Amino acid sequence: MNFQSTDREAFATRRLGFAVAASLLLHVLLLWPAPLRSPDREAPGTLHATMRSRQPDAMPLPAKTAPPRAVPSAPTPASPPAAAPVVPFESHARVSVPPAPAAPAAAPAQAGPVAASPNPVAASGSSVAAASPAAGPALAVPANSADTLDGLRGYRLAVAGQARRFKRYPADARASGRTGSTEVRLEVGGDGTPRPATVSRSSGHDSLDRAALAMIDAGAARARLPDSLRGRDFAVLLPVVFSLDDE
Repeated sequence: MNFQSTDREAFATRRLGFAVAASLLLHVLLLWPAPLRSPDREAPGTLHATMRSRQPDAMPLPAKTAPPRAVPSAPTPASPPAAAPVVPFESHARVSVPPAPAAPAAAPAQAGPVAASPNPVAASGSSVAAASPAAGPALAVPANSADTLDGLRGYRLAVAGQARRFKRYPADARASGRTGSTEVRLEVGGDGTPRPATVSRSSGHDSLDRAALAMIDAGAARARLPDSLRGRDFAVLLPVVFSLDDE
């Protein structure tokens, strides 16, 4: 009995020792320090994506073009020579100048005629047309041509102004409704005396033509002759208009 009890106690003691040793070994294994994991290290298999706005496609650069080639400018045509002074009140004025002695210098060139645009001046019963100051042909005259042209213009205006005082619309022509325009030619001699006026272009009615001649003769007898025209033979044309609208 004693031997059996002792054996049992020894056996129980060994089992307890084994159990304690196994328990300690298990705790040691459980408590054994594991390698520290880096907090910054991400777990394997984790994917991270960052959303970014899509950049616009780069615009293609414009193709370089060759600079425009300088085009030689066309030669500028020479401006026409300035027209010679004109006779504003004379569409067919003519000045007779004594022949000058021959000189080595070239004679001045004559300018081409310029068409006149007469502008009728209102008159009671009839009217004497006065040309625009820019109308009339250029004249071949000596060095004092400007004075001569001014004299012609002034004389025509003087004759027209005096002729208006003697306006007479023929009664028979007015009664029958006849109208027209008579172009009168007035010549002045070198002595300054006006010659009787003549019809250069008829109105188509004798009574109107006679009235126009009478007006111009009366006006020429009272018009003052400019000093620049004294001693010269010249002629001027004066249109006389007859209209039923005249008072």
